[in-house]
Amino acid sequence: MKKITAFILLALVSIAAPAFSAQAAPVKQAPAQALQSLKHSDVCMVQNRHGIMKMIPVEIDGKMYYGCCAGCVGKLKFSPAVRFSKDPVTGKEVDKASAFIIGNRDGTVTYFESKETAEQFSA
Repeated sequence: MKKITAFILLALVSIAAPAFSAQAAPVKQAPAQALQSLKHSDVCMVQNRHGIMKMIPVEIDGKMYYGCCAGCVGKLKFSPAVRFSKDPVTGKEVDKASAFIIGNRDGTVTYFESKETAEQFSA
C-alpha cells in the first residue's frame, strides 16, 4: 500500500512540477478597471439601491434625484435629509444628486464626494 501511495504522489508531483517551475510563463493580470460612478438614474436614492427597476426622476431646486416608487418620490420631495448621505472616507455630507456613486455586491450603493474618495474606499 505504501508503494502505491508513493507512486501516486510521485506521479502527481511530476505532472504538477512544470506549472511551478521557474521556466513557466508568468501569468498576466488583467488591467485594473477604472472605477466609474453608477448612473444616478439607476439608483433609488431613498432605498439606496440600484438595478431594482426603472426610477422616477424628481427635480428639486434644479437638481435631479431618483426614486423607485411613489413613496420614495414623496420622501425625496418632503424629507430633505433623504437627499443627503455621508462620504464614508471623509465623513462629509454629500448631496446624492451630485455624488460619485458605487454599487455594492448586495445591490446597495455608497455615495462619495469624489472619485478620489471612492477609490480610497475601494482600495
